[in-house]
Amino acid sequence: MPKVNANGITIHYEIKGQGTPILFLHGSGASWKMWEPQFEAFTSRYQMLMPDYRGHGDTTKEFPNNKYDHHIIVEDIKCFLDVLGISKIHVVGVSQGGQLATLLAIKYPTYVDKLVVSNSYSEMPTIAANWVLSISNFIFSLLPYRTIINLMMKFYKDDAYTQRILRESFSIDKKMLLAMKKAPFPTHTDQLHRITSPTLVMGGEGKVMTGVDEGKGSRTIFNHIQHAQLALFKNAFDPLSTMRRDTFNEMILEFLEDKPLKQYKDVDIFSK
Repeated sequence: MPKVNANGITIHYEIKGQGTPILFLHGSGASWKMWEPQFEAFTSRYQMLMPDYRGHGDTTKEFPNNKYDHHIIVEDIKCFLDVLGISKIHVVGVSQGGQLATLLAIKYPTYVDKLVVSNSYSEMPTIAANWVLSISNFIFSLLPYRTIINLMMKFYKDDAYTQRILRESFSIDKKMLLAMKKAPFPTHTDQLHRITSPTLVMGGEGKVMTGVDEGKGSRTIFNHIQHAQLALFKNAFDPLSTMRRDTFNEMILEFLEDKPLKQYKDVDIFSK
């Protein structure tokens, strides 16, 4: 369980494979274990660098003034790379990890070689999404943590594999979950034009979870980044890294190796 001290905290991370490094940033509430579906596909040719970011896993839980802050996590990640002596790296982020990866590419563009952003948003997708978030925060505050997790798993009732990966990777308690959900959303659509890295945006098509239009969120990111490609998956949603792991893995490998993206069943691909 390697750990480093960076930005005043202790960051736990795992490394698997050999070769060109890729930074993998997990989703909210998860840990490095979320990336199990990627191990076999990536470790034969790349080195997977998988930190637990602040508030998650075995990394420091405290935030300044006890306020969860995405921008502080981005600083943690930058300092983490500095300690490891890495000045440029491919970055793959899913869900909240996608937001962190995008914010990293905006603030520290020289650090990001190629960028993959999956199931992510650069702004709250709708006014209704704010209402859904507020209502869920209230409901979650009243429920036992195990009940909250079981409710979340109902989105994946027909996908036992995704349920297993998510349950095994959950790494936060109820207090951190509520702090994270109540934190200000890191809106950054107006800054996406600053990203210079070749970028692959991936997402589910349409209103796939709690009425939120994931496809719209992915299109917004794609439309505002100059060197971007977009892949929209039908009948799948966050996280694509489990729900469509084989296509997810193959598509990212093609992208990293500068190969044209193939046509996949139930995936619409757009390029600029």
